[in-house]
Amino acid sequence: MDKNEIQKKESIEFLIKNTDMFLDVDYTKLAAHIEGHRYFLGKNLNMPITWDQATYSWMSNIYEPLSQMMETWTTQMSFPGRRKADLFFELCDHLYFMSLEKQTEVNPYYAVLDYSAQYGRSIGKFFAKLASFNHAA
Repeated sequence: MDKNEIQKKESIEFLIKNTDMFLDVDYTKLAAHIEGHRYFLGKNLNMPITWDQATYSWMSNIYEPLSQMMETWTTQMSFPGRRKADLFFELCDHLYFMSLEKQTEVNPYYAVLDYSAQYGRSIGKFFAKLASFNHAA
């Protein structure tokens, strides 16, 4: 195993051990998400990005904002009983596709509200729709 592979393995294992969201089964998905983030970051900045830089950026710009929004009452009520990691990966995909559709970077807050309003359940979905409507007005 080369130095880059060791760095990847260590950083993903750190995420799994030090968050309440991910399990060992999420290793491959986490690696793919960070690698994708690394690719787009390098493309946008027009320079090579190291794995450590990509991981830090992913944590700061993707993981932290989405995980904070997942703790809101609206999101929790929209997706009762869902495994956090599964919902997180779905929110990542939704954020990505919203950004593509709008052709600009979308704030994670609005992506989570939109996802909750479209795919949530019960009263959480209702409040997400209400909050989305208030932000659109």
